[in-house]
Order: sequence, then C-alpha cells, then structure tokens
Amino acid sequence: MRNIKNRKSGIALFFTICTITVISIIVYGMVSFMRGEVYLSENYVDATTALLLAEAGVEETLFTLKSQMNTPENPFYDLITKQDEGSVDIDLSRLSAGSKSVAPLVQGGVAKARLTWQLDRKAFEDLVSKGVPREIARQGLITINSLGSFQRTRKQVEVKKTLKAMLIKGPLNANAVGMVAPTHGLFFNKTNQDSFKIETFDFWDPWGFIVKGGKAYMKDGAKIDLPKWLMLTKMRNELDHPWLDMGIGWTGWTGGADLSDTELEYTDNQVNREYYKWQGLFRWPWWVKSSNELYHSQTRKVDEYEDKQINLYPAEVYRRLANRLIDPSERPEYGKYYTDIQFLEAFGRNEVTYKNVIPLYGWGDWRNVHNKYSRYFGNPTKAHDTSRAVEINGLTYIKGDVFLEGWVKGKGLLVVEGNIYIGGDVLTMPDDSGLESCVGIIALRDKSWDTSVEEPKSGRIIYKPHHDSDWSRFGVTHPFRNLSPRLEGSFHAEGGLELDTDSQMRKLTNMDIVGNLSVDYFNRRKMPNDIRITYYNWQEVLEKSTYDYTVDKKIDFTNLYELAIQKELISWREVEASL
Repeated sequence: MRNIKNRKSGIALFFTICTITVISIIVYGMVSFMRGEVYLSENYVDATTALLLAEAGVEETLFTLKSQMNTPENPFYDLITKQDEGSVDIDLSRLSAGSKSVAPLVQGGVAKARLTWQLDRKAFEDLVSKGVPREIARQGLITINSLGSFQRTRKQVEVKKTLKAMLIKGPLNANAVGMVAPTHGLFFNKTNQDSFKIETFDFWDPWGFIVKGGKAYMKDGAKIDLPKWLMLTKMRNELDHPWLDMGIGWTGWTGGADLSDTELEYTDNQVNREYYKWQGLFRWPWWVKSSNELYHSQTRKVDEYEDKQINLYPAEVYRRLANRLIDPSERPEYGKYYTDIQFLEAFGRNEVTYKNVIPLYGWGDWRNVHNKYSRYFGNPTKAHDTSRAVEINGLTYIKGDVFLEGWVKGKGLLVVEGNIYIGGDVLTMPDDSGLESCVGIIALRDKSWDTSVEEPKSGRIIYKPHHDSDWSRFGVTHPFRNLSPRLEGSFHAEGGLELDTDSQMRKLTNMDIVGNLSVDYFNRRKMPNDIRITYYNWQEVLEKSTYDYTVDKKIDFTNLYELAIQKELISWREVEASL
C-alpha cells in the first residue's frame, strides 16, 4: 500500500512541473511578443518622426533656396548660374537645434540636406535658339536629398524632390507708359536753390511743403529752411541741439519743407538744410546760420535719371499709343469740342472764365440727388451726384487746353499737349465693375509755338479755383470752397505747377495731392501756399488695366531665376546614414 501511494505522489509532482513549465513558456512568449510589439511601435514612431524631419528638411531647403535664389553670396547661386553640375550642402540647423527665438522642430532629431544641380543641355540650347543670351540661359534640374533621423533609428529617411529652374523673361516695366516717376512722391529737374526759403517777414502763414512717403528727387538740389516745430519733432534726432537751435523766419515755427518722411536724392547740387545752429555758451556769436549740412541722414547722391527710367516718353509715343486722339490741327472738325467755360459766384460776383478748353467736368447735379432722411433738410451739392463722372480708360491724347474737375473713374492716362486747368477737387471713384480707379495726368509743352526757355507757356498744370452759384440747393457757395483742393492721381507737368487767382484769400489756398507730383520747372512761388503730397503708387492700379501701354514689343531678359516644382516626390526610403 505504501508503494502505491509513493508512486501516485511522483506522478502528481511530474504533472505539476509540466504544468508550470507550459505556463512559463506561454508567459515568456507573451512577454516576448509584447516586448516586440513595443519595440516595433517605438521604431515606427521614430521612423515616422524621421520621415517628417526629412520632409521638413525639403521644405526648409525650398524656403532657403527660393528666398536666397538671386543672392550672389550664396554658394548654390554660384552653382546654378555658373556651373553645369554639382552639389552643395544646405544648413538645416534651425530644424534640429533651433535658434534664440524658435525652438527645435523635434527634440533629439537631426535633419540634413544636399542640393544637386544638373544643367539640361537640350533646354539650354532651346533657350539660346529663342534669343536668350548664353550667359543667362539656364534651365535644368535641382534635386534635394533630405535625410532625417530620430533617437534610436539606425537608418536615416531619404526624401527626394526634383525641381526645374526657369528664367524669367518678358517686357520690362521701362517699356510701358504709365505713372511718371512711380517710386517718387516728388520729382523735379530744374529749380531755384531758394525754392523752400522762408521769407523774413512772412509771419502770417509761411509757405509750407510736405511730402510723405516715396522718394524725392531734386536734380539741382535745394536749400531748405527748417522751422522750429519740425526741428523739435521729426528732425529732432537729426540735429545736435534741437532745443537750442533756432528756426528760420520771423517766428521760426512754420513754413519751409517737411521732407523727413521721404528719401532725398540729388545729382548736381546737394539738398541742404538751413537753420541757426547753437555754437556753445562760450563762443560768439551763439548762433550761426548753417547751410552746408545734408537735409537728413537719408539724403544721397544718385545718377541722373533717364526719361525711360521714370516712364516718361516723347509726345509722339503717347500719340501713337492713344485710343482717343483729339488734334484740331489734323482734323479741324475736332474744334467743336473746345469752348469757353464761365463760373459765377452767388449774386454774380467773382467771374472766372476758362477760354478755349475741352471741358472734363465730373460733378453731377444736386437736383438728381435722392433725398435721405439725414440730408432731407440739408444742402445737397453737385458732388453728391456721381452719375456724370469723367471716364478715362486707356490713353487719351489731347492737343490743346483742358479743363478738369470732379469725379473720375476708370484706369487710364490723360496726356495733354498744352495746359491743364484744374478748377477744384479731382477725385477717383470705383469704375463700373466696382474696381479701383486711377488717373495719370501728363501735361506736355506744345513746342510748335512755345519756345520759351525759363518761363514755359504750355505744359503746365494750373490750379484756377472758382465759385459756383449753382453748386448746391441753397445757391450760396461756401466762401472757403476750393481753397484746399484734393487731387487724387499721378501728376506730371513739363511746364510746372501754378496757382492762378486774384482772390484776396490767395494766401489761404492750399493743395493736397494723393499720388505724386513730377515737374521739369519747379517754381515754388507760383504754387499754392501749402502743398502736401501723400505718396500713393497708382502704377499698381494702372497695371491692372486691360489696355496695352507697351511702348514696343521688344522682349528683354532679366538675370533673375525662379523655381517651379516638377515632381512632388521621387522616392522615400530608409538608407544608411551618409550625410
């Protein structure tokens, strides 16, 4: 009996050990399987992060390449523009290490990239055959090899993208008429050195001139008096002793010219500022007039501009491009468009007449203004009716004098071989399609009879203000109307800008120009008392016109390059670390 019991105990122990062994094997297998899954998951995350880093490296390389494509100091610019093939490494430290202001893209990640260039011989010869100079005919393939790695990944992820470098070609801006001196708020060639002088006893309202934005070019330079208020505000950082220095003039506080918000350019003579400079307590005299200092730190000498550089062309060019041409000397029947225009103030006083002009009158009729509750008992004026706006689209060329005033719409140039009389505001309004309008006004001298040298008789923009007894419902013109006209557009006057009035309020007549002013003869004493020019680039609006302003069809080429993506993705694979 005892042996049987011992035999049964041995079998039970054997089965117990076997059970434990099987369970251990199962547990070990499950643990191994789970560890493998964790490892694979971690490797997948690392590989995915490496892929994202590699793709980020491609985008970073594209950004660097496009933003510095035309910078000669960069090695890939030299590679693409001067060599047939080669490669260069791209700095991607901003992705892996970050910078002072930007954190790394991923902590523990590394991205590297290499750019490879291969000139396309066939495309190169095709460009040359089309007339592109050999020194700038460049077309080929750019391959970006970007590698990314992250933490425990043993291999890097390689992403390749191929792009095509293309040469920009086409008509240059200088070959098209448009806004004269589009980068300048003020542009003039001939002027008196004392144009911005403050008269000693002009204490009521000294003449002022303000230019905001753009650049100002004065071929012969100028001497500009500084008033005290300007010295204490915008010019304070340009002077050594702004609080002790004294301004010019009877009061020394107003007048002169405020060009502090614009870059000044000159060719022959400098643009200098004049004021009384403080010499110190122990020097006599304490103040000495300074006239040899540049106007400000942004005053520099430049080469003289050619006419084509500022979009200015001879009269025959404008005549050839015009879609509307009015010239009575060639077609006498056009003489019917010229007439005399007369304005009367209330009670028949202050008659103003414009003789033998083409009227471009853009004001409407106050009788057509729909009544609103807000102005039912008010005084509607002609300016409230926009139905008669002067429409200028394309290029209109007129030989003779023109009268202009009121609303203007469209995108175009008004070129007048004669004088342009402006009677009041010239305001732009949206065109029929609701888009922004712009007008460029160019006054050219009629050299068939105007042979004067110093005082041109034509090519002038003449502001000749007037009152109007039928301006509004009440029939009584506001006494200060047209004293401060607003002119919106680009204005070029070969014969200069003038004010023509015998009003006793001449001293109060000011002018506000939104755009720019360009003149060949700058006689400040013939202009309105105060002029303010707020620079606006109407050229950008004019270029949206469907009218072709191209002077000639010659195709020119620049030395700038751009990139066009040819294939989004060539390959994605894991490779051994090589960069």
